[in-house]
Amino acid sequence: MGKGLDLVSGERAICPDIYHPAVARDGLLTRLRIPGGELNVEQCYAISDLMAATDLDYVQVTNRANIQLRGLTQDLDPSLLTKLTDCGLAGASTATDGIRNIMTSPTTGIDATELIDVRPLVAAWDEYLVGHPDLGVLSNKFSVGFDGGGSVSILDRPNDITLLAVSDREFLLHLAIGMRGDAPVSVGVRLAVADCVPMLGAIAQGYRQGIEDLGGDPRRKLRLRQVIEVWGLAKFGQVVSEVSGSLDFPEFVVNPSATSLARATAVSGEHLGVWLQKQVGLSSVGVSLLLGRLNSFQIEGLAAISQRYGSGTIRLTPWQNALVPDVRDEAVGVVRGLLADLGLSVGVNVHELLTACAGASGCQFGATDTQGDAIELANYLESKFKLDRPLNIHVSGCDKSCAQHYQADIALWGCPETAGRVGGYRLCVGGGTERFGRELRDYLTPAETRIAIDRLIHAYQEQRASPQESFHAFTSRKSLAQLQQVLHAI
Repeated sequence: MGKGLDLVSGERAICPDIYHPAVARDGLLTRLRIPGGELNVEQCYAISDLMAATDLDYVQVTNRANIQLRGLTQDLDPSLLTKLTDCGLAGASTATDGIRNIMTSPTTGIDATELIDVRPLVAAWDEYLVGHPDLGVLSNKFSVGFDGGGSVSILDRPNDITLLAVSDREFLLHLAIGMRGDAPVSVGVRLAVADCVPMLGAIAQGYRQGIEDLGGDPRRKLRLRQVIEVWGLAKFGQVVSEVSGSLDFPEFVVNPSATSLARATAVSGEHLGVWLQKQVGLSSVGVSLLLGRLNSFQIEGLAAISQRYGSGTIRLTPWQNALVPDVRDEAVGVVRGLLADLGLSVGVNVHELLTACAGASGCQFGATDTQGDAIELANYLESKFKLDRPLNIHVSGCDKSCAQHYQADIALWGCPETAGRVGGYRLCVGGGTERFGRELRDYLTPAETRIAIDRLIHAYQEQRASPQESFHAFTSRKSLAQLQQVLHAI
C-alpha cells in the first residue's frame, strides 16, 4: 500500500492519490484529498511535518482544492501514512481515496446569499464513498461538486456531477455530457436535499456498470461523459433508475428552460479580499497564493492565525487560493498584517488569478516551462498595474485540460520547440462560452506574452464600457481585428 503501486495491476498510478503516487518528470507526484477544501489546525501542522519529512520546499493547492505534493524522491513511509490517516488527510478506504476531491464553494455556510449550506452533503457523500469500496473501479477523475447557490459559484467547474441549489430545499442536477473540460449541464432533475446522496450513489453505481460493460483500458478508465456518450443519456438514465430502486426517478433530458436557471460563469476573484459573513460580527479574509504555492512557514502561520483570530479552520479554493473564515471584525486589520508578514496578500491582484499546469519541468507532455513562465508573467504584470476587477489567466503546456485554459479570460497554450523557434505560446481570449476562445496569435515567445497581456489589460482598463464591465464582456464586444490591433507591434 505504501509503495505507490496500483493494487490491481502492480503499476504506478496514472492519476495519483496519497496511497498510489504517480511518476512525473520531477519525481513522484501525489495528492492529499480534502473534501470541501476545509483544513483544521491539526491538519495544517501535519502537512508542515510531512513537508519536513519529505524535504519539500512547498506544496500546491490544486484547482480541486486538494493539496499536491511534487518532486518526492521516494514513496511515503508507512508511519507518515498512518499519521495522515489519523488526522483525516488520508482516506479510511484506500480503494476510493483516489476519487477526485469533492468540490464546493469556499464560502459555503458563511455567504449571506447562499440558499443551502452544502457542508453536510459533502460529509455525507464522502462517507458514502468510504462505505462503498466497490466504487474504486471508477476513474479517479470522477468528480462531484455541490453549489449552494451563493455569490461564489462552482457551476462552471468541469465536474462530472454538480448539484446546484435553486431554492432553500431543492437542487438541480447537472451532468457532464459534453466535450472534455466542459462544465456540466442541467438534465432537468430537481432533488430534495434528502435525495441528493442516494441519487449520487445511483449515478455512481450506474457509471460503474457502464465501465464494466463497456470495458476499455483498465488504467485509463472511461470517464462518466464517455459512458453517457456511448449509451446515450436516455439509456444511462434508465440504468440509474434501475439501480436507484426507491427514488422517484424522472427522465434525464437536457432541458433548456431548466438549464437557464444556472447562473453565468463565476469570476474566480470574488472570494478574495475581506467581506462580511452572514454571521454577525465575523468576516472572511481571502488570501492570494501564487500558483497555489504554500511553504511550511505559511501553512503553520495560517493555522496559528485561524486558531487565534478565527475558528481554527482554513478553506482552500478551486482557484488555488485560501480563505481564513470567521475572523472577528475588530481583528481583521491585525490578520491582514500577520498575513503580510507571511508573504501573503489580501485582495485582487494578478498573481492570485493565474493558473498554470506542471509544464515541461514536471510533465512529459508539457512543451513549455509553464510554472516559471507564469511566475515571471505575474511579477512583470504586477509591476505595471493593479487590477480593480478580477480576470483569469491560464497557462497550459499542451492541449490537455490540466490548467483549464478553455475557461480563461486570457489563455496561453504551449507550442513545442521547433527548428529556429523556442517553445512559446498561442494566445487566446474569451474562453468558456466559446470553448478555447478566439486566437489572437498562434505563437509568442514567453517574453512577448508578457508584453501582449500587459497591452490587452491596459486596453481593457482604458476602453471598457463601465468600471463594472468584465474582461470577458469587453473582449466579446470587440472584433478579432480590434483585439489583434492591440498587439500589432509585437
